[in-house]
Amino acid sequence: MPDHHQEHLLIISAGENIHNTYSISVQKYDPSHVIVMVENEMLNIQNGDSESLKERKTNIKTAIAKVKHRVNSDNRREFKLIHLSELNQDVIRDAILKIRNQHKNAAFSFNVTAGTALFSTSLFLMAVWLGGNVCITRTPDSLIELKIPKMSVSELENYPDLIRVVIILGNKVRNKNIDIRDGWMKNKDILIELGMINSSSERLSGNDKVNQSRDMKKLKSWDLVEEKRSGRDVLYRLTSDGIFAYNIFKEQ
Repeated sequence: MPDHHQEHLLIISAGENIHNTYSISVQKYDPSHVIVMVENEMLNIQNGDSESLKERKTNIKTAIAKVKHRVNSDNRREFKLIHLSELNQDVIRDAILKIRNQHKNAAFSFNVTAGTALFSTSLFLMAVWLGGNVCITRTPDSLIELKIPKMSVSELENYPDLIRVVIILGNKVRNKNIDIRDGWMKNKDILIELGMINSSSERLSGNDKVNQSRDMKKLKSWDLVEEKRSGRDVLYRLTSDGIFAYNIFKEQ
């Protein structure tokens, strides 16, 4: 297995087709570990099971075996199968917590395509707790990443100065800032619109400079704003989450 700078755990909810969607998840996240989670009941065929349930259980076992084979054949990652005694939120949460305690500095990604709604939702909520990525795969070559906001609307409401910055940058948005050139604004122009300086020749100093730097760092940490440099200028624009926040607050 390669020497990763940081462990990256890809956690997959077991299903009949995870072997078909495994490759695209690996291409997206390049994990160091692949962990499949499955309820014990789905691995044990019972006499009372319907024919369709027996077939489903057999397919799930086969799919897990195929994923394990591909991971081992690749010889770049580690595979682990996690057995769940039952499907409820506490059991799933405890299993993820145990994994996290064994890999405290790891990044986490979750493919929640397969399994029941409870299974997928519980994994999604753990991604929120751990600051992980979440994706679903629609076809073997189509992955959709579900963005998890790093703040709530009520939390942002506690920072009126940050909302003002979002509004100012929101007025510069073009076509959802899809083009890499769209929506950028020089920091000095933001300061002018905030009324903190009167012209681009002025500079902030002291507490004003510290506070403005802190505010922009917070907006970046919440993934509402992205930053780049152009010569001596620092430029900012709204991310997709920032545009969503702007649409919430622009009428207020």
